Amino acid sequence: MTDRREPSTPIRQAVPQLPWRSPTQAVAIIVLIMIVAIFIGALYLAQATVTATTGSSLLELQRTREFLQRAISDMQAQIAQQRNINTLRGRAQQLGFSAAGAQDLEYIVVEGYSPLRATPTPALVPTPTLIYDETFEGWVRQQWDALLRQFEQWMNGGNPPQER
Repeated sequence: MTDRREPSTPIRQAVPQLPWRSPTQAVAIIVLIMIVAIFIGALYLAQATVTATTGSSLLELQRTREFLQRAISDMQAQIAQQRNINTLRGRAQQLGFSAAGAQDLEYIVVEGYSPLRATPTPALVPTPTLIYDETFEGWVRQQWDALLRQFEQWMNGGNPPQER
């Protein structure tokens, strides 16, 4: 009689196989799969709700835009009609205005006024333009010199460096 047991591994030796362990594992796996499926379904439902709400809002905004565009077109048509020269003349006649003839014109003479006098052209004075001529190398050299001065001052105990 041969022993047909599975080869033992360190895990199998440490945790002996219990008789109820396999069905419990199967139920736990099924419950875990159901929880994951419910979670994914809830996420899908939330996303579908957001998408539907956004689509509804978009349709409402498009309707509003179309209404406003029609209203603007109507207003532009009314403005064009009111600016028509025949309409303007009719309204002016209703208000008591009439076309001015040569006998209706009156000129006012102002002494000392000459419409043909020349106006002096102002002289343009060019404003000096700031010239940026600093190079990167010059800037680095300035920074390095400033650092050296600070280091020398520190080495002298806070006294300014002595002139050579």
